[in-house]
Amino acid sequence: MDRIRDSGHSMPSLTPRIGCDLAEVSAVSESLNVFGERYLSRVYTAAERDQSGETAERLAVRFAAKEAVLKVLRNTSGITFQQIEIVNDSYGAPQVHLTKTARKVADDQRLGPIAISVSHERGFALATAIAISNDLEHPEGD
Repeated sequence: MDRIRDSGHSMPSLTPRIGCDLAEVSAVSESLNVFGERYLSRVYTAAERDQSGETAERLAVRFAAKEAVLKVLRNTSGITFQQIEIVNDSYGAPQVHLTKTARKVADDQRLGPIAISVSHERGFALATAIAISNDLEHPEGD
């Protein structure tokens, strides 16, 4: 995107980042059956487990959301699923909370808040994540 000029001053370029993911509910259900607590504690936070009721469909949509967020972050080295939390706000809308390495990666890339939209139907869970990158890396000279 081109930089915007306001009153003769260079403004940073705002670049959208989008990630999406599709997960099969049956794959999450199988992981629950085979690995149980080990799978749950490796992938989901306590709040996610509580809000989802640990049902495969609701966990699958959170898994898809975590994958979509990873695609927005791009540099995913050292980020664990636990560092990306998908929880519902008081209206039931999903929200993204980043911690530790995930938060640092987002901050280093000058990403604004990450918005998420999720859906599940007929055995599939879909998530789309978007954030705006405030690109200050290459300011224009005066």
